[in-house]
Amino acid sequence: AAAPACVSASPAAAAVAQGWLSLAKRLSAEDALDGLPDRLVEAGCIGACARMMKSHRADAAMQLLAVEAMSSLIGNRAAGLTAFAEVNGMQRITEALQTHSGAVALQTKGLRALSCGVAWPPEVQQQAGFTHQVGIELTKVAMTQHTDEVELQVAALEALLRYSEAAQYVDDIKSSGGEGLVKAIMVRHFQAERVQLLGKRVFDAFGGDRQWQPQNIAPTVAAAA
Repeated sequence: AAAPACVSASPAAAAVAQGWLSLAKRLSAEDALDGLPDRLVEAGCIGACARMMKSHRADAAMQLLAVEAMSSLIGNRAAGLTAFAEVNGMQRITEALQTHSGAVALQTKGLRALSCGVAWPPEVQQQAGFTHQVGIELTKVAMTQHTDEVELQVAALEALLRYSEAAQYVDDIKSSGGEGLVKAIMVRHFQAERVQLLGKRVFDAFGGDRQWQPQNIAPTVAAAA
């Protein structure tokens, strides 16, 4: 799965890049041939994904494919995370989310990817371009812009919960109306059990009112929370 030599933004190059990204994602999946994903990482495929993201910034579908391919290539491999950090991977994803705020699937995948940086060592965070303030802000922006998208809201709440695992990030989650935003999403999706459960856990993380719940919430959800 050698990376295509041409990473220009021409239609032909874009078609080649999309095909390559799809192949890289498939070949590095969990059921891939033993050792193949490691060979792909060693061959520089994560760097190739980053270059394609830079060359095709205006193409939301390309950005999504690249995020998915990089996530698959990284997996739980230390070498994959190192390669991702070396190409400033978090910055690439951040730019994609900022450029394509209306792309729901990209936002959903990207928010999850950004929040993974919470668990990384500080030196890896810095090299990769991870900034928790930016990640939290992008999460809240996406929640506000896509209030009807349940899967995105689930991803966003999962991200906020992950950020809250670092106590020093809690104030950033609560700032600029963060608690009110979580409540508004819970009200809007009062029948979505996953939204309710995650929302309650986010409240717990920053010391919110655990007794609060949306009006007319489904009894089974209230009991589970």
